[in-house]
Parts: sequence; C-alpha cells; structure tokens
Amino acid sequence: MASYVVNSVLNDSIRSIKSNQNDSKQKIDWNDFNYPPLIKVIHYNIEEVQPEYRLVVRSLWLSSILIVAYTLLNIIDNSIQAGYGNDGIRILYSFMFMFSFNPIQFFIFYRGYKGVVSDPYLLVLYKWVQIILILCWITFSIVDILGFNGFVVLSLLFEFLPFCGVLALFEDLIFLLIVFLSGFALFRIWNIKE
Repeated sequence: MASYVVNSVLNDSIRSIKSNQNDSKQKIDWNDFNYPPLIKVIHYNIEEVQPEYRLVVRSLWLSSILIVAYTLLNIIDNSIQAGYGNDGIRILYSFMFMFSFNPIQFFIFYRGYKGVVSDPYLLVLYKWVQIILILCWITFSIVDILGFNGFVVLSLLFEFLPFCGVLALFEDLIFLLIVFLSGFALFRIWNIKE
C-alpha cells in the first residue's frame, strides 16, 4: 500500500514537471529574432532557459564570443608577424579561420541553447561536433601550423618578436578557456540530457 502511494505521488510530480516543461517550451517565440544585436538572425533569451541550465547556456554563449576575440587577435598577430618577415599567407589563413570558426562556434552555441531549452534531440549532433571542436582547439593551442601560434612557437616569438609572443600567448589562453567552457557545457549536457 505504501509503495502504491509513493509511486502515485512520484508519477504525479513527474507529470507536473513534464507539463511545466512543455508549457515553457510552447511560450517561446522562436521567430522573435533578437540575437546578435545588430544582425538578429536567431532567437536568444537567457530568461527562457530553466535555471539549472543557465550556466551551461552562458558558457556556450561565452565560448562563441571568445572565438570571435580569438580570430580578431589572430588576424592582428599574424599581420604583425607578416610585417616582420614571416609568411604573408598567414594573414589569409587568419581570415579563413575567422570565416569558418565563428559560424561553426555560433552553430554549436545555438544548437546547444535550443536543445537545452526546447528539443533534446538537437543535442545529439551538438555533442559530437563539440567533441571534435574541443580536440581541434586543444591541438591548435599547441601546434605552429598554418596561422596558429601554439605553445610550441612561443619561445621563438618571445625571443624575436616579444609583442607577437604576448599576443600568441593570449590566443593560446583564449583557446584553453574555450576548451574549459565547452568541456563544462558538454559534460553538463551529457549528464543532464540523455
């Protein structure tokens, strides 16, 4: 008898939680494009996110902002290096990174946000793309290929171009911060939304 009462109470509470989640999902107007501020191509409102997921969504958002900062810093750093005699093709690589990394990271941010808020099915692709990106960010923070100024080249840059060395150090630290934030979000999403 006691187990029947406990089961019915648990089932009622689960049903009420699910109905509250469905009500909150239905109230979101996905056609209210309000983000990014000047372009306004997606709907984003942190207040519509359930409180336990807000930190996850904020870390996704901050990762997308940091990749913009990284690509701009990378363009400046590689332009200065090219001015001092390094390969000029590094500037082209920097622009290629800007036009590829920013949309990919923005896609990951929006996919994770919308998956957390409304449709957990969207998180399946998010999880796998995020794993690939984390591995890429770790690799790019280490190596010195194309336009990446990884930890490997820092000693050389500090010796001959100290300002570029400082910029490269900031680039690598931004990458590691992105890895931390993305890993945190991935871990929370993987454990919360199955």
